[in-house]
Amino acid sequence: MGPLKTAAGTECPVDALAELDRPAHMGRLLRGLIHNINGPLQNISMLLELMDRHHAKIDSHLLVHTGPLAEALRPLCDAQKGRIQRTLDQVRLFSEMLKDFMVIHEIEVNESEVEVNLILEKLQCIYRADLFCKHHVTMEMRPAPKVPLLRIRGRHLVPALEHLMENALLSMRASTEKILILSTEVTEHHVVIRFEDTGCGLPQDRGPEELFEPFVTGWPDEVRKADKIFSHLGLGLTLASRLLRPYGATVSLMPRETGGTMAQVFLPR
Repeated sequence: MGPLKTAAGTECPVDALAELDRPAHMGRLLRGLIHNINGPLQNISMLLELMDRHHAKIDSHLLVHTGPLAEALRPLCDAQKGRIQRTLDQVRLFSEMLKDFMVIHEIEVNESEVEVNLILEKLQCIYRADLFCKHHVTMEMRPAPKVPLLRIRGRHLVPALEHLMENALLSMRASTEKILILSTEVTEHHVVIRFEDTGCGLPQDRGPEELFEPFVTGWPDEVRKADKIFSHLGLGLTLASRLLRPYGATVSLMPRETGGTMAQVFLPR
């Protein structure tokens, strides 16, 4: 990676807030949109299921009738039934995608204990909405069995994990191999969450702890050029660490032996 780049100037915090605020309004509207879409989608699903059942009745009537008209109707009926079934499958797929977003939203707004494996599973699903992730990245889930529920607010844990996932995906923008491994481990005192990528790796001339400072970013030019949509202000690791610090949790970075980076979150049990 190239030299660390630090944003400077008194307007930096304001610029950062403006950049972070830009998608926030659309995010709030998106939650309402998901809620509004879900109702009509369920109605469409029920109507398609009724049509599917009615076609089964039509099939039974055609079986007891003979003649040219019945023979002509059978292939048409079969084709129409196939179209209904394929449409119903697509509606169910769409419904599942919305459900993933709704589950993450519920985890964020609720004050109950969180299930870490469930959060990672849903993050893996909703990040398929990122076209780079969907078409270029292979994601693997390696959940530990029997992970205990944790007393951490979802509104703090979910965005912290999203920052780490965003960093992992960004690091692979210019990589030949793009694999992201999401895993959990239960130790005596912690639940450990790991994001392992095959990306550009950590700076060679700086310690990983420096990357947790506000407005410090070490992305090489090839990564920046590959992602022209978002500005990378050097706040992701800072926010992830500070969101989890009140719970006694820590976030760390280390290089992987095979290349890339491993981000680890240590959550007290």
